[in-house]
Amino acid sequence: MNPSGARRTERDQENIRGRHGMPPTKRKSSDERGGGGGGAKRPALQCTSNKQHLYLLLDDWERGYSVRRLDVDAFEPDDAGADDDLPPERFTEPPVARIEAEAAEYASERNFVSHGAKIFAMQPGEASPAIPAFDASTLALSLCPWPFSYRQYGLPSFASAAGKLLAFTDTDAVYLGDQPPCGSKAPWSWAAIEARSPFYASQVTCYALHPDGRTLFVSAASLRSHRSGTFSLDAERLEWRRHGDWLLPFSGQAYFDAELEAWVGLCGEMGSPGHLCSCDVAPIAAEFTRPPSWKIGKEKLFRKNPELHLGAKLVYMGRSKFCLVEFLFQKDDDDHPRSDQPRRRVLDMTTFGLKYSKEGKLQTTLQRSRACKMNKRPQDYGGSLIPLAFWL
Repeated sequence: MNPSGARRTERDQENIRGRHGMPPTKRKSSDERGGGGGGAKRPALQCTSNKQHLYLLLDDWERGYSVRRLDVDAFEPDDAGADDDLPPERFTEPPVARIEAEAAEYASERNFVSHGAKIFAMQPGEASPAIPAFDASTLALSLCPWPFSYRQYGLPSFASAAGKLLAFTDTDAVYLGDQPPCGSKAPWSWAAIEARSPFYASQVTCYALHPDGRTLFVSAASLRSHRSGTFSLDAERLEWRRHGDWLLPFSGQAYFDAELEAWVGLCGEMGSPGHLCSCDVAPIAAEFTRPPSWKIGKEKLFRKNPELHLGAKLVYMGRSKFCLVEFLFQKDDDDHPRSDQPRRRVLDMTTFGLKYSKEGKLQTTLQRSRACKMNKRPQDYGGSLIPLAFWL
């Protein structure tokens, strides 16, 4: 998991830390900041580009995935509540990169994870000992060792917290250390987490990072004798804590939004597909707590035809702005879309803001934009049901 967002001012950061019981940050002196008295001011460092983009990974290549980069500022304006069909366009420009990786059947959304500025492809070929990683800041590809010595287990769960890339299976847990500097002979390696995960990775329903940046909350359904519940991992101390026999109300990844002071994600409650949900941040200190209060947005964001719907992913872009990426069958494909698994896929993307109304209800703002793209897969079977989308 790699929640991303816009940069905040120091005052905003201190307000957030104070509300969630975190100690204030120690301010550096002028000498520590490089602002010693009397000298001329140093020129500001010029960054080549700090603009973030929406990255899509598409299995439209016979040997793996193509990496597409979209500028959401170029999306077309979209009136709130509009549900008209937007003709999908093909990708005309070449991809920014290609990643060689196996296409997992219906679960490949768990084979990719963003960490820092990188996207890791956690589905290497059987003969490959390494994982390809794409760096969005440099557009370069690098190789990372596979985290486990065997693959006879359920698909791992991955998350990013406190500068660590975490990986969990039903039996093991590891984290990835920092990448060695250029020219170093030291290997890029994983380290074991001694505290075993108190849940099965294959039963994770949702997860969210606490605003402290180091505590990962995970909800997992019951499996065999293990009860359902919500747990947290202190990614610095590598210690687990159980918070109760309740589950967070999300499906997949949720994000902390500072302006709403809540976690936000796609609702995982039965009968509410396509609705957003906001949830109070659970306290870290208490081991057993009551479930936090949460609200379901009134508006359904999925497009009308459920027969074409495959899945969706919510991407957080910072400052209460989100992008919903919905995965659809192409409606013009012949025969019944569920019977023959046609190759064409449509990605319907909508950006919007979120706020609470005067009545305290979660609602989208009117400043919307939308784009619709289509790609063709090289095979007729398998494929992800959830879009592989990242904000980097």
